[in-house]
Amino acid sequence: MPRRLEAGHTVSHNHGIRSPGHHRHFLLTALQVVILLLAGFSIPLPSALACTTAVLSGRATADGRPILWKNRDAPNPRNEVALLTDGPLRAIAVVNAGSRGSVWMGMNEAGFCIENSLSKDLGDGEKHDGPGNGSLMKRALQHCRTVEDFRQLLEETNETGRSTVANFGVIDAEGGAAMFETAATSFTMFDANDPETAPNGYVVRSNFATTARELPAWPEANQLEEVYSGERYLRACRLIDSADEGGLSLEYVLRHIARDLADPQGSPCTGSVNGPEGALPSIVSTDATISRATTVSAAVFAGVRPGEDPRLTTMWTLLGDPKFSIAVPCWVPIDSVADPLAGEHGAEIGEAARTLRDASVISGTKDITTDLLPGIWQDLWPLEDELLQETNGLLETLRNGGATIDAAVASELTRLHHELAVRAWQAMQTELQEARDARLHPANSPDVASTDGPVAEGTVRVAIYDHSEGKANGPKHLLQFLTPNAGFEAQRVTPEEIRDGVLSEFDVLIMPGGSGSSQSKHLEEAGRKAVRKFVSQGGGYVGICAGSYLASSHYSWSLGLINARVWDRAHWARGNGQVVLQLAPEAIEPLKADAENLEVRYAQGPLLVPDTKPDLPAYEALATFNTEVAKKGAVPGVMCGTHAIVRSIYGQGRVICFSPHPEVPGGPNQVMAAGIRWAAQPDSE
Repeated sequence: MPRRLEAGHTVSHNHGIRSPGHHRHFLLTALQVVILLLAGFSIPLPSALACTTAVLSGRATADGRPILWKNRDAPNPRNEVALLTDGPLRAIAVVNAGSRGSVWMGMNEAGFCIENSLSKDLGDGEKHDGPGNGSLMKRALQHCRTVEDFRQLLEETNETGRSTVANFGVIDAEGGAAMFETAATSFTMFDANDPETAPNGYVVRSNFATTARELPAWPEANQLEEVYSGERYLRACRLIDSADEGGLSLEYVLRHIARDLADPQGSPCTGSVNGPEGALPSIVSTDATISRATTVSAAVFAGVRPGEDPRLTTMWTLLGDPKFSIAVPCWVPIDSVADPLAGEHGAEIGEAARTLRDASVISGTKDITTDLLPGIWQDLWPLEDELLQETNGLLETLRNGGATIDAAVASELTRLHHELAVRAWQAMQTELQEARDARLHPANSPDVASTDGPVAEGTVRVAIYDHSEGKANGPKHLLQFLTPNAGFEAQRVTPEEIRDGVLSEFDVLIMPGGSGSSQSKHLEEAGRKAVRKFVSQGGGYVGICAGSYLASSHYSWSLGLINARVWDRAHWARGNGQVVLQLAPEAIEPLKADAENLEVRYAQGPLLVPDTKPDLPAYEALATFNTEVAKKGAVPGVMCGTHAIVRSIYGQGRVICFSPHPEVPGGPNQVMAAGIRWAAQPDSE
């Protein structure tokens, strides 16, 4: 029989404190999923449910102060830090960029900290009203001072309604530390200070709830074999248990847990922070590791001991994937969030980390290439150690002085926060430049294709792709100057006509602007195969903007006509504007350019860098971006130096790709026409 603790609460078989009316929630059945989908409800796929969290009581830490940690995996990669000043308690939190309705981890002036991991198995298949996971956490930050306050909030919303399916981790300034498995009308509390619930002083959760699956509070490996995220739960427990006997430190959680890389069997990767010395594997699968290809941010909250000023509680924030980012301290009393941590399109540090990770993720997978990581760690981690040392020094001085957070102390915290954020941002900018240069000059690049040869001088028959039924501007612009008087016979062709073999009647296919993925989808596999065959047998391919994305070897939907990756794919929607290109000296005459600097319209075309596909020759770079467009959260300094016009050979055919738009009125159209003539190549007879 369960043991009675207090009125309305019982201890379950898994040693958690359950709320009144608690009922077990089981996994959604296939029928329930179908019903929800038909009703229009969204069922997140398992790949999106990837947060990993831990609540560490003072019993488990080296200094006796509680620690709260979360690696956030979410579909929205743009995060920022925001001050929340519209409630009874002032707070600071990590939010989706530009949004303040929900928070995903944060703390308030009372020293209360909260985070969550999504646990869909707590759902009952019904639609519930009331605050969801993120909005409940915002309410908690604005109203709760202690773990007990949060428990009472859950009691109240058991009755008034909420739409939560999550494991909420919380700590407070009085030493409280607990995890709450929280459904829509019930919850179970796991107290990290209770030796029966948490023998080692901590509670870990990933994306399952023990109560939903009738598991003990500390499930064993054999009980989690079929449970999604069970391997991450076990990995986090192993890492915590392997810490020094003196207890866990903030530094250990930041470096060894948040950035863990392990293989599917849970063994740390050689060369990683937890692995044996040696070289990292060239490719790491992140399916079973804590730091994943889908991790968008992380936070480690360093709490205070009872009696210490709660506003010295520190949120160490890692925006972006932790293994590509650097931690910066944040405090509630600061008067403003430092610029590198804030931004309606994503904070600069986080967006820089996105660019670095994007340069490493293998398209269409959760695998990453690791060639950039050793250099990033070698540069960022010593700086992060300096930030930790300086922060700990200031906090120790404030604690020893018994200072309250008056205006002078708040000013000092603000100064340090801004100063350290700027230093972190400067370091991230350096990493971006070094990573871009590494991608521009890959070590294992194949030989460059020979692009010499005669250019077509007679009439060139040009097929202009168009699936818009004549509405798209790109074909209209091309038809204005690809005229018979200029030596061209040009007409639109549809994807259906391409599948039916119409390209045999033309010398060149132009894939204009629009959407590369949409072009690929409309072509279908038969059309993509027809384009490859046309080019390999001697036809010409001209890609403009979207057509260059399509020609690249980067995406699963790409044609693979040219050995090119897209640099900073994470910020492909970087805005429109005029840019200046730097032409290679040997490209000026073939492109009929007037000078080596060329001004042209840019509209979110690919920033091309070499790929290393062994079955494709390396391309020839004809022009690089000399100026840039960096809007919508794109990081400044990333675009310059990448390739804007490239050409190569595919089989017997020629391929030329323009990232910008020389085909628009004002062009320069002669550059476009010259590229088309080169791609056409003369008949061999």
